[in-house]
Amino acid sequence: MMTAEDAERLAARVLAVRFADADAGFAAGSIVRGQATAGSDLDLVVLYARLPNARRESFTFDGLPVDAFIHDDETLAWLFQGDLDAGKCAYLTMVAEGRIVGPKPDAALQLQDRARQMLRDGPPPLSVEQLDQFRYLITARIDDLRDPRDVRECVATGAWLYLVLADFVLRAQGQWAQTAKWIPRGLTAFDPKLEAEFSRAFDDLFVRHDPAALIAFTETVLEPFGGPLLEGYESQSPASARLPKS
Repeated sequence: MMTAEDAERLAARVLAVRFADADAGFAAGSIVRGQATAGSDLDLVVLYARLPNARRESFTFDGLPVDAFIHDDETLAWLFQGDLDAGKCAYLTMVAEGRIVGPKPDAALQLQDRARQMLRDGPPPLSVEQLDQFRYLITARIDDLRDPRDVRECVATGAWLYLVLADFVLRAQGQWAQTAKWIPRGLTAFDPKLEAEFSRAFDDLFVRHDPAALIAFTETVLEPFGGPLLEGYESQSPASARLPKS
């Protein structure tokens, strides 16, 4: 299995061969973190002094899949802001945790310092309106599970709830939200007991098709923020949300 040091050396070779005019790169991902599996690839953020636009390339180098994100400091700053706006930290994490390679590391070091500071500062707090929207949407889907229904509908509803409820649990507590395989990792890092309860509730739904534990868990996590919300909820669309008649 490839080590973090192996990944760093490979990233340096990738940079020299495929991106020879780049200033630097960040070797990132599960291999660099020491969490690689047999199917892991190398994430490589490639930093140029200036580009007309950012791009992404996937390829194999020396037998290992590589996912390359090609940027300059302004396009990366735009992605950092996108992470902040979404309350998720995919690009921030790659740059903050990455091992810097390449001939001109100074700009990369500055970007890494910025990413680490943004991660430490955390995402912006949810507004009252955002909290209420989460409560409303989650309540509506939980109510869908209260009555007997087709197993396929329960699983589909649960799949939606898994993502949105995880976002709510983390963002409502001032934590970065996570995506896909990072959801259980993020929940565990925040509160291992809560993650265990979260996973047990969804196991009951997905494996045994029993929503009772998920309903109870959701009611518990909503309670500090006002509990379930349907009656009295209002949401205003912007005046610009219209298309004129043709």
